[in-house]
Amino acid sequence: MRSAGVKCRKFQLKVAILNKKTKVFIPILVVVIVLLVVGLFLNSFVEKKAISLLEEQLPELKFDQLEVQVFKNTAELSNIHLKRGEVAIHSEKLEVSGLNYWKFIFDKNIDLNTIRISDPEIIYQTPANKSNEKHASATKASSKKKGLEKQIAVDRLILNRGKFALLDSVSEDKIKVKKFDFELNELQIDSNSIKNKIPFEFGAFRLHADSIFLKVDERHQMKVVRIGIEENKSRLQGLLLTSVYSKQEFQKHTPIEKDRYQLSADSIAIDHQDFGFKNDSLKYVASHFSIHNADFEIYRDKTQPDDNTVKPMYSEMLRKLPFLLKIDTLNVDNARIVYEERMKAGRAPGKVVFAKVQGEISNLTNFSNSTEFPTTRIIAKADFMNQAALQLNWAFKVNNPSDWFSVSGNMGTLSAQNMNTFLTPGMNVKAEGDITNMNFNFSGNRNVASGGLNMAYEDFKIEVLKNDGTQKSGFLTTIANIFVKHNGDSGENVNKGLEIERDKTKSFWNYLWSCIKKGALKTFT
Repeated sequence: MRSAGVKCRKFQLKVAILNKKTKVFIPILVVVIVLLVVGLFLNSFVEKKAISLLEEQLPELKFDQLEVQVFKNTAELSNIHLKRGEVAIHSEKLEVSGLNYWKFIFDKNIDLNTIRISDPEIIYQTPANKSNEKHASATKASSKKKGLEKQIAVDRLILNRGKFALLDSVSEDKIKVKKFDFELNELQIDSNSIKNKIPFEFGAFRLHADSIFLKVDERHQMKVVRIGIEENKSRLQGLLLTSVYSKQEFQKHTPIEKDRYQLSADSIAIDHQDFGFKNDSLKYVASHFSIHNADFEIYRDKTQPDDNTVKPMYSEMLRKLPFLLKIDTLNVDNARIVYEERMKAGRAPGKVVFAKVQGEISNLTNFSNSTEFPTTRIIAKADFMNQAALQLNWAFKVNNPSDWFSVSGNMGTLSAQNMNTFLTPGMNVKAEGDITNMNFNFSGNRNVASGGLNMAYEDFKIEVLKNDGTQKSGFLTTIANIFVKHNGDSGENVNKGLEIERDKTKSFWNYLWSCIKKGALKTFT
């Protein structure tokens, strides 16, 4: 009997404990069920609100599904398509987190922590004609005038594994980016910002892009292996500018003589950069710009019809840029520049080579914040024709309306054998001997320059060639050497007071070459 009573009390105790657990569990279960029901209701409610707002504010946006998780504070759009004006965007997924529901439901303002867009493909097609461009501009102006009714604030906007293409009016690539990652912080858009040139405010940003293609013009294209851009610095690796045509084919695609370019650079670095607007003009500034291991080849076929348009001086080009530019220092490290000129059919082109180029440009700017406009200065040194040490000092003022400039320099020993690579094709002569030293100093403006050149040389002789460029013309050679001094000593004031009128259909470098050539011919004769 006693044993049965103990068992009965144990059973009653278990029932009491079970009743207590049941009393606790049932309310919890009810709360969970209520939360699930409320969550489902809120999810549905917010989804409907979001869809309604998107249809109202962005009717061009199409997507398969919008899924909202209220308790996780996230939302996701899938299979997105947006076509607005000339821009088309497609993305597999857009994720939103950290939505401020109070602002969203009651004020319809969008305040987010993060927007993450996965695998976006962005295509911009240039309008077919100017009337379309005017229409687009008018639409933008109208939109800005109307303003933005609601505010948008996003702490982080992230685009992962994106693609970008800028097409011309016939859908050919002008710019193409195979892959990019982009992040923008502290994005804000409101009724005030939408009226500005940049219609939003932002904080720090970064862009990393691979395999970039750029169509420079109808005859040239550029490729870049990698670009990294952050708020105050940029890095570029593996630049290659090439012509789409060979040297022989190039001139068939232009009615007049044009330069054919081939440029490569291992890397370009920009530090302490900033951009914005000043008096409605786009402004770009940087403290330091450096180019490493560049190789630049220029080819011109002079047998083609001349380009008789007026060529502006570099100061004028900078002055008339459609934006404001200010680079404190630009450095060129270990570059090579080759200029080839085909002057006669059936002949090899003349060639000029500048190897191991080291250069620095200071105050490369077309505006100033002080009353005194800075002087742009270029200091460069190179091995001319892979032999003669050459130093160049060049200065000009961008704000000078007459395009004033000053240029001076000196060159070490140069053999006639190296000179013949451009003397023979261009002037139909061969030279013997050596130039042992040369100094020059000229200044001027867009119309005329003056100055002088002093040169020392030894055993200098001229051999005039026949029209075929291979055989010596004995008579002309004899006559030429009667008038050529075979030896000369450099000295101050030996050759000064020269005046050279500029051919305005030629470049600044032709202008400088005309100054040096006139001084050299006067020295030799």
